[in-house]
Amino acid sequence: MVTWTRTLGLAAAVAGVAAGRVEEAAAQGLPSVREVVDHLDDLYRSKSSHTIMTMTVVRRRGTRTLTLEGWSRGTDQALVVIRAPAREAGTATLRTDDGLWNYAPRADRLIRIPPGLLAESWMGSHFTNDDLLRETSYLSDHTGTAQWITEDGRRLLQVTLIPDPGTPVVYTRLVFLVDADGWTPRRAEYYDQETLTRSMTFDRVETISGKRIPLRLVVQPAAHPEEHTEVVYDRLQLDVPVAADLFTRRGLRRVAVE
Repeated sequence: MVTWTRTLGLAAAVAGVAAGRVEEAAAQGLPSVREVVDHLDDLYRSKSSHTIMTMTVVRRRGTRTLTLEGWSRGTDQALVVIRAPAREAGTATLRTDDGLWNYAPRADRLIRIPPGLLAESWMGSHFTNDDLLRETSYLSDHTGTAQWITEDGRRLLQVTLIPDPGTPVVYTRLVFLVDADGWTPRRAEYYDQETLTRSMTFDRVETISGKRIPLRLVVQPAAHPEEHTEVVYDRLQLDVPVAADLFTRRGLRRVAVE
């Protein structure tokens, strides 16, 4: 995300991306993987962001809806606070350059999320901790290749990303399908070897701060087609003033109780 979240989110010349090292495109007409992946990394957060989102989680046992407020600053600072329902209001997830943290308002406790739990469900949804407040980077933590494809008469760029060894994710391959012009994401597919485990679709595209950005994301687990999680950006502001002290324990407490 949701970042932004920057959510989440979501997840291009044959070229390599490995710990920031990229080879030049070998095939004429294809953009470099670095350019496309950097665009996807930065799509929802820009230099800073403020968001209001509605998350709807549909599971076999029932449906729940959350109202979320989020902020980001740079590439290492992000915060998401649950505003509704009332019983969960103030619960927050914070990312700093020191790691990822969950805040429980009733206990007034900030608990670190270890790297091994980044792929776990966020608040019972089909999004993971890493989807919503990405600790991993598409650019620096994956190796990528790309090709042009045609789907339903539309020319798309297919970007295949393989996580580098040690990256705390549960998929072995991530495939992005983006528009040929503008690189707006349309779908992301997560694989375990050759098995599709979940997909993320992007729609309701609007232009915000000069970027074509999908304002609706839907995660669909392959094993449970009757389930999904939807995130709708009700408000997305990019490159707005966001104070640095918001991403501290004191700053988190201040906005969590608003």
